[in-house]
Amino acid sequence: MTKKLLNRLAAFPRLGLLAIAMAAGLASASHAQDAVRFGSVGGLTDAGVYLADELGYFKEVGITVTLTRMANAPTLITSIATNQLDVAGISITPGMFTAIEQGFQLRLVGDKNSSRPGFAATRLVVSSDLAGANVAETIGNLRGKSIAIPSKAGSAYYNTAQLLKAQGVELSEVTIAELSYSNMVAALATGAVQAAYMIEPFVSQVIRAGDGVDASNVGDVTKSDKAQINVPIVYSETFAKNRNLAQRFMTAYMRGVRVYNDAFAKDIDKDKVIEIMARRAEVDPEVVRTSFPAGLDPNQEINVQDIDDMQAFFVEHGFLKAIVPLDELVDTSFAEAAVAELGRYE
Repeated sequence: MTKKLLNRLAAFPRLGLLAIAMAAGLASASHAQDAVRFGSVGGLTDAGVYLADELGYFKEVGITVTLTRMANAPTLITSIATNQLDVAGISITPGMFTAIEQGFQLRLVGDKNSSRPGFAATRLVVSSDLAGANVAETIGNLRGKSIAIPSKAGSAYYNTAQLLKAQGVELSEVTIAELSYSNMVAALATGAVQAAYMIEPFVSQVIRAGDGVDASNVGDVTKSDKAQINVPIVYSETFAKNRNLAQRFMTAYMRGVRVYNDAFAKDIDKDKVIEIMARRAEVDPEVVRTSFPAGLDPNQEINVQDIDDMQAFFVEHGFLKAIVPLDELVDTSFAEAAVAELGRYE
């Protein structure tokens, strides 16, 4: 608004105040940030969100992200299905497929925790007493023993079955105990269980204490060149329909994930990345430095076949009644558009 115009408006005080207020409102709107509500159980696998936020990638595309911590996958699924969240990182469970059957239009659009060679924060830890000369011998020693997992109704049960099967051991040859991750640490120390499918930082805690050895992870046995996804990025129906905003989120998030991969795969700015992750996850930086890194796919690709196989497993074990067509659940278009803009990460 020019000085000349302001002088003219001064002769009409009410009109002048209205014009100034309108101008201020327009200026404010031009800098407005769209709010995005993100939910997860927390931890180091939120690294892509932490980094995109801290490094200003969300701000650059006009987004302010609010992070909400929730206790478990069912709570997250309920919250995103009812539009209390826009985006969430949710472990794959039968409940996710059941929500689709019930008419909730969730969309799996990317990756927040996957396993591929060199990147797997979720691992099968076996009691040190059963450690063999190689992986096959170590896992073979689990026949007749107890293995702890967080829940049978989730990806941990499926992944444990795959790790055992890769070494010729069937689920029927072991006993499965359902425990929280924190209780797994004590159970391994006391011998209450002989193995546990665990996440970091509990994996490193057990190994440092001498109570277990790292036996295997899904990234080592996957048959695909794509990571096997454990926790996808999920959009709510309403958020996915806001194509512009949903795309801006994905592109900024992908940039954050690529910084993470630069740090842990290429040793670029690793100390800075560790500091941000530790501060945002509220853990000691040394925990981040010494933990097995989680897989965060830099191109946000989803291994659809793995998800189909997981569904079949859930049906076989009575957690689902029928297979849900994945075209009703998976939407790779947001990640593909982000890769088209940023280029493919190699």
